[in-house]
Amino acid sequence: MKKKWLMIGGGAVILAIFVVLALRSSGEQGIKVTVELARKGEITSIVTATGKVRAQADVDISADVMGRIEELPIKEGDRAKNGQLLVKIDDRSRRMDVAQSRGSLQSAISSRNKARIDLDREKQLFQKGLSSQAQLDLAQSVYDQSAAQVQIYQASLDRALDQLEKCTIRSPMDGIVTKLNSEKGENVVIGTMNNPGTIIMTISDLSAIEIEAEIDETDIASVFVGQDVAITLDAFPDTLFKGDVVQVGNSAEVSVMGGSDQVANFLVKILIVDKIPNIKPGMTASVDITTDHQADIIKVPAGAVVMRPEGTGEEHADNDSTDNDNKNEIIPDKDKKEIDGIFIVDQGKSKFVPVSTGIRDQQFVEISTGLSESDSVITGPYRQLRTIKHGSKITPEKPKFGPDADNKSTTSND
Repeated sequence: MKKKWLMIGGGAVILAIFVVLALRSSGEQGIKVTVELARKGEITSIVTATGKVRAQADVDISADVMGRIEELPIKEGDRAKNGQLLVKIDDRSRRMDVAQSRGSLQSAISSRNKARIDLDREKQLFQKGLSSQAQLDLAQSVYDQSAAQVQIYQASLDRALDQLEKCTIRSPMDGIVTKLNSEKGENVVIGTMNNPGTIIMTISDLSAIEIEAEIDETDIASVFVGQDVAITLDAFPDTLFKGDVVQVGNSAEVSVMGGSDQVANFLVKILIVDKIPNIKPGMTASVDITTDHQADIIKVPAGAVVMRPEGTGEEHADNDSTDNDNKNEIIPDKDKKEIDGIFIVDQGKSKFVPVSTGIRDQQFVEISTGLSESDSVITGPYRQLRTIKHGSKITPEKPKFGPDADNKSTTSND
């Protein structure tokens, strides 16, 4: 009987030892995190936007006189030379106005010449004492009025000639007719304060093509004239073209996006450097503006940078506690501002390191201070980075992708 109780007691002790070991083993299990080495490399910061192709110089051709189009010897897509006839508007009424103005001017000139002769005669008679001062003054007044009439009719003739000349519209530059809005026989009207005039056609100088892109206000501060641009056109999907930023808008174009939300964009013009056959205004383009480039710098995945209260990790950095109750974490202080930092692996625990960041691209961010090459950086998972604390026990795991990836899963079937 005594032997039986000894055996039961011994079994209980052994069971207790296993329980303690299991509990201790589970207690040593840390938070599973992915870890990557900080490496040197290069980062290119890019601002991406979409835009429309347009000619750098284009002119809308509209009429300065009302009338019916009598001649239209050009078609859409034709090349126009500087001074070439584009439009001829019916000018019969203007030619009659010119003839009438010329007649009126000739009559006024004749009246002025007669008044001049009369004035000269009165001056001679007045010098001989054969005419009074009143008669001389009257002759002078008649001459002045007739001379003024000549000026008036001369201005009327000049105006009629100007209207006649405007019935013929010639190309102001070399270019391509990219849009033709009117046809022969149609009437054109001139613009007024409230109503735009008829735009007969648009001529574009396609020797210089640019893209107008709208850049969000969060990115416009990093865009400057002269920056390199990579361009893709929907019409040429497999080709990359080069461009340069030539103009950055100074005022925002505000648009309303659903409800009362306002979006402020700035217009940026990009000159296409490459010659592109068959490119046409209105094509859709995507642009990648290179705003900065840094080489031989330490970079980490952008998601590894977190924010914590200032002072996190400083007070208990030398504490060697092995408990998993996060005693090393400094209690957040509402009065302390939050700073950028990175968690690295330090003797099996997470260590918060304040850092200064530089430029970033779609995947990586530059770490200018606070991190050394080959430091083991905790890069995920995202849910762990949100809650992980300084001094937490961790279990490092390799990422699934990248240079530090664990390739076991890809080789297990070999």
